[in-house]
Amino acid sequence: MKNSLKITIGILLFFAGLWACTTQHSATATLGGNGLPPNPLASCTVAQDTFNHWFVSGKPSENGAVTPANSVAFPHNNNCDFYQWAEHMFMWITSPATGLYGGHKSVLESGAFYNVSPEGANGQRTLTAHDSIHPLKFTAHVVKNGADRLPVIISKSGKLFEVEVAQRNGKILQAIKGADGKIAPAGALTIDHKANAKNIVKEFMVGKTPVFFDSSGKQVQTEAGQATGDALMDQHGSLVYYLSLVNDVYAWFLTASKNGYMSGSEFPTTSTQRDSICAYARMNHVVLPDSNALAIEIKSSWVEATTLKDPQNYFTVMATIPTYDTTNKVKWTPNGEKTVKMAMVGVHIVGSLAHHPEMVWATFERMHITPNAAYTYVDTNNQVDTVKQDSGSDWLFSSNAADTMPNVSYITNVDTTVQPNITSDTLFSNNGHNIGPSNTLMANPWGSAMGSPTNAEDKSSAASNSEIISINNTIYGYLIGNDIRKNYLLIGATWTNGGAPPTGISYGVGGDTTAGVSIGTSILANSTMETYIQLSSTSCFTCHHDHSSPSLNPNELSHIFYETQKLPTSGGMSNKMKKK
Repeated sequence: MKNSLKITIGILLFFAGLWACTTQHSATATLGGNGLPPNPLASCTVAQDTFNHWFVSGKPSENGAVTPANSVAFPHNNNCDFYQWAEHMFMWITSPATGLYGGHKSVLESGAFYNVSPEGANGQRTLTAHDSIHPLKFTAHVVKNGADRLPVIISKSGKLFEVEVAQRNGKILQAIKGADGKIAPAGALTIDHKANAKNIVKEFMVGKTPVFFDSSGKQVQTEAGQATGDALMDQHGSLVYYLSLVNDVYAWFLTASKNGYMSGSEFPTTSTQRDSICAYARMNHVVLPDSNALAIEIKSSWVEATTLKDPQNYFTVMATIPTYDTTNKVKWTPNGEKTVKMAMVGVHIVGSLAHHPEMVWATFERMHITPNAAYTYVDTNNQVDTVKQDSGSDWLFSSNAADTMPNVSYITNVDTTVQPNITSDTLFSNNGHNIGPSNTLMANPWGSAMGSPTNAEDKSSAASNSEIISINNTIYGYLIGNDIRKNYLLIGATWTNGGAPPTGISYGVGGDTTAGVSIGTSILANSTMETYIQLSSTSCFTCHHDHSSPSLNPNELSHIFYETQKLPTSGGMSNKMKKK
């Protein structure tokens, strides 16, 4: 009896201790040289020997050449596999180009990647092969589109809507303002995209101010500055410029599928699909040196290097950017181009992997450019520590980390030309502001909302954050000397369980944990590309999914696949030699 009592007490003490080790810790965390806590639970690391073999030479070297991750052989056992893949791919695209890639400074600038043009007047995009003569070409704006490829806004209740424009003969219709001051749409309100009508609003104008109505005719109030087509400027006065790329596998898969040589119903994930793409490229006298990388899509953000106080600590490229007549403080008009050195501040790396045709969506940022909101993590003692919101004024995208109203756009473009005007944002509540920077905050650091689960493997945001912090610290510690890649941090990556067709819903939102929800860091955003769309319920898949029926079709997952024109092929060969 006494022994039974001792055992019972022992079990109770064990579970009490277990409970205690996961309770909130009152101490505030200190940060290391990379701005991260140095003591996270080692829940996601990479073995030193594995890391060594990422390098072409088989051992780390300062700014040394790195191979791509083998996406065909991707193990997909746990979250950490995805984060390792992301780190490996980032190191590859930012590594120097060896003889395999020709005369280029970096893999990103090499013939392994193609520039994706902005949409033309006919809505089409084109692919341009890189060469050693012509610099990359950037644009000065990014338009965030939803699942229907329509621009998006955020309501004051925190819901993301897509926008249809009520227009006639190319002009936006005026709304009706009654004697009581209430505003109503002009005439009967019809949402054209009926399959997704509940998530779409119709845009009218009241004078020069846009107003939005949902499918029931109710006016939707929008957050200040959350206009579609926002532009971003750093605190030194440089606009943020953007570059879209795809790798050679993506380009030739797109071409082969559009020419009927192989199925384009899903992005490639298998060795058989890889071999078909390689064979098709060879028919057109092209060899794909890194075909195991499978299909890669990249969206990146950049500022002018000459405006930075430490440009040597950024990954840089030479690029052509649009220039503007800046004499008018509320409207800049394009007046030409210039070729300058550009510094990377953010990058999305999106890729297909074995068993994951939905593609894995990862994002990185240059460290110390945007202050973080408060977050928690699990430390080496299994205690939950809190990192307070960043403070100070010396941030590239904030002059006041304590600003109580961050992420409000002061500049925007509202037309759809390749080089639009840059204007002060007079659409909402920012009247009176000249063109200039505003204060940005990373609202959900590491892709999770404080106190909310992000996936089935991590039962809390603290546990999820620890994985990201842990692998960042590991990579930071392994890199040699002043390797430029030490200055960039993985923010997170998201995917679906088993590669299920994405539903556009983030894990745990509304209690939803079904197949197809976003997992990993499931509310992922980049402060330089989703600056004004940082919500606690949205992810990359919120916009990159088929709203009518979950699908793995590339036309639904990628916003550029359908519009992008296929590569030219040799003498109509694709039509004569279709794969049986």
